[in-house]
Amino acid sequence: MISKSRPRLAIVTALIALLAGGIIAFALIGTGTVTFHHADRVPCNSLTSYAQVQTVVNDKAVIITRITNSGTQVTVTPVKADCPDSHDQLGYIRITYTTDSERDAIQSILDHETLGVFITLDNA
Repeated sequence: MISKSRPRLAIVTALIALLAGGIIAFALIGTGTVTFHHADRVPCNSLTSYAQVQTVVNDKAVIITRITNSGTQVTVTPVKADCPDSHDQLGYIRITYTTDSERDAIQSILDHETLGVFITLDNA
Protein backbone atom coordinates (compact mmCIF):
# COMPACT_ATOMS: atom_id res chain seq x y z
CA MET A 1 0.00 0.00 0.00
CA ILE A 2 2.86 2.37 0.80
CA SER A 3 4.40 1.83 -2.64
CA LYS A 4 1.21 3.06 -4.39
CA SER A 5 1.08 6.31 -2.44
CA ARG A 6 4.69 7.29 -3.26
CA PRO A 7 4.08 7.70 -7.01
CA ARG A 8 0.85 9.56 -6.27
CA LEU A 9 2.70 11.85 -3.84
CA ALA A 10 5.43 12.45 -6.42
CA ILE A 11 2.86 13.40 -9.07
CA VAL A 12 1.01 15.75 -6.71
CA THR A 13 4.30 17.35 -5.65
CA ALA A 14 5.37 17.81 -9.27
CA LEU A 15 2.01 19.38 -10.16
CA ILE A 16 2.21 21.78 -7.21
CA ALA A 17 5.77 22.76 -8.21
CA LEU A 18 4.68 23.30 -11.83
CA LEU A 19 1.71 25.42 -10.74
CA ALA A 20 3.89 27.49 -8.39
CA GLY A 21 6.43 28.04 -11.17
CA GLY A 22 3.67 29.16 -13.52
CA ILE A 23 2.29 31.60 -10.98
CA ILE A 24 5.74 33.06 -10.35
CA ALA A 25 6.44 33.38 -14.10
CA PHE A 26 3.05 35.03 -14.68
CA ALA A 27 3.73 37.50 -11.85
CA LEU A 28 7.19 38.39 -13.18
CA ILE A 29 5.89 38.91 -16.71
CA GLY A 30 2.81 40.78 -15.51
CA THR A 31 4.84 43.26 -13.48
CA GLY A 32 7.32 43.85 -16.30
CA THR A 33 10.23 42.38 -14.35
CA VAL A 34 10.74 39.91 -17.19
CA THR A 35 10.05 41.05 -20.75
CA PHE A 36 10.40 39.52 -24.16
CA HIS A 37 11.11 42.86 -25.81
CA HIS A 38 14.50 42.98 -27.53
CA ALA A 39 16.32 46.27 -27.18
CA ASP A 40 18.07 47.85 -30.14
CA ARG A 41 21.40 46.28 -30.78
CA VAL A 42 23.32 49.51 -30.51
CA PRO A 43 25.88 50.52 -27.89
CA CYS A 44 23.82 52.87 -25.74
CA ASN A 45 26.95 54.33 -24.17
CA SER A 46 28.08 55.55 -27.64
CA LEU A 47 24.85 57.36 -28.55
CA THR A 48 24.01 61.04 -28.47
CA SER A 49 20.67 62.59 -27.63
CA TYR A 50 17.82 62.06 -30.07
CA ALA A 51 17.50 65.86 -30.35
CA GLN A 52 21.11 66.03 -31.54
CA VAL A 53 20.40 63.30 -34.10
CA GLN A 54 17.47 65.33 -35.46
CA THR A 55 19.71 68.42 -35.63
CA VAL A 56 22.31 66.47 -37.61
CA VAL A 57 19.65 65.27 -40.06
CA ASN A 58 18.66 68.90 -40.66
CA ASP A 59 22.16 70.43 -40.62
CA LYS A 60 23.72 67.75 -42.84
CA ALA A 61 20.82 67.60 -45.30
CA VAL A 62 23.19 67.70 -48.30
CA ILE A 63 25.04 64.59 -47.13
CA ILE A 64 21.77 62.86 -46.19
CA THR A 65 20.40 63.61 -49.68
CA ARG A 66 23.55 62.18 -51.30
CA ILE A 67 23.14 59.03 -49.22
CA THR A 68 19.44 58.59 -50.06
CA ASN A 69 20.16 59.25 -53.74
CA SER A 70 22.78 56.48 -53.80
CA GLY A 71 20.07 53.90 -54.50
CA THR A 72 16.37 53.48 -55.10
CA GLN A 73 15.75 51.64 -51.83
CA VAL A 74 18.07 53.64 -49.55
CA THR A 75 16.50 55.27 -46.49
CA VAL A 76 17.95 57.46 -43.77
CA THR A 77 15.95 57.53 -40.55
CA PRO A 78 16.61 59.13 -37.17
CA VAL A 79 15.79 56.50 -34.53
CA LYS A 80 14.98 56.80 -30.83
CA ALA A 81 17.11 54.13 -29.21
CA ASP A 82 15.69 51.62 -26.77
CA CYS A 83 18.16 52.11 -23.94
CA PRO A 84 16.29 51.23 -20.75
CA ASP A 85 19.13 52.23 -18.42
CA SER A 86 19.40 55.76 -19.82
CA HIS A 87 17.53 58.70 -18.32
CA ASP A 88 17.91 60.68 -21.57
CA GLN A 89 16.23 59.95 -24.89
CA LEU A 90 19.13 58.69 -26.98
CA GLY A 91 19.20 58.24 -30.73
CA TYR A 92 21.11 57.26 -33.81
CA ILE A 93 20.71 57.26 -37.59
CA ARG A 94 19.65 54.06 -39.35
CA ILE A 95 20.58 53.81 -43.02
CA THR A 96 18.99 50.95 -44.92
CA TYR A 97 19.87 49.59 -48.34
CA THR A 98 18.92 46.55 -50.42
CA THR A 99 21.85 45.86 -52.75
CA ASP A 100 25.60 45.54 -52.42
CA SER A 101 26.11 48.44 -54.82
CA GLU A 102 23.92 50.67 -52.63
CA ARG A 103 25.93 49.64 -49.56
CA ASP A 104 29.22 50.36 -51.35
CA ALA A 105 27.99 53.78 -52.50
CA ILE A 106 26.82 54.67 -48.97
CA GLN A 107 30.10 53.48 -47.47
CA SER A 108 32.03 55.58 -49.98
CA ILE A 109 30.12 58.68 -48.93
CA LEU A 110 30.59 57.93 -45.24
CA ASP A 111 34.32 57.34 -45.77
CA HIS A 112 34.66 60.98 -46.86
CA GLU A 113 31.91 62.67 -44.83
CA THR A 114 31.03 62.51 -41.17
CA LEU A 115 27.64 62.98 -39.60
CA GLY A 116 28.92 63.11 -36.03
CA VAL A 117 26.40 60.67 -34.57
CA PHE A 118 26.18 56.90 -34.32
CA ILE A 119 25.04 55.25 -37.59
CA THR A 120 23.83 51.76 -38.38
CA LEU A 121 23.97 50.44 -41.91
CA ASP A 122 21.34 47.73 -42.36
CA ASN A 123 20.39 45.50 -45.26
CA ALA A 124 16.62 45.88 -45.51
